[in-house]
Amino acid sequence: MKTKLLIKERLYLMNVLPQQNSLIEYQLKKSIIQKVEITDEDKALVDFKQENESNVTWDAKKDMDNPKEFEFTDQECQYVRKAIEALSDGEHPDEYWIVVMLLYDKLDVTKC
Repeated sequence: MKTKLLIKERLYLMNVLPQQNSLIEYQLKKSIIQKVEITDEDKALVDFKQENESNVTWDAKKDMDNPKEFEFTDQECQYVRKAIEALSDGEHPDEYWIVVMLLYDKLDVTKC
């Protein structure tokens, strides 16, 4: 499945993936992270700056004008959706849920 993702969605995606995995799940996680990593080209395109591990900024308008397209396998989509569903009992700010639910909808394999 092909989908376009913004920088924020890519960062959230990398962070919602579980820390504990089976070997197959680990391989799916590794594949997803390799696809959505923020490259030097991406950073230059959106003026991405990272002051420290938890403080990053970028030009949101440039990002909105240039979403990057990715192709995910059905297995990768199912893995992400399962990871998001596992978060459902946790409490997070509304903005977190907005972005996470966008990812959930974008990676819906039934819409392929």
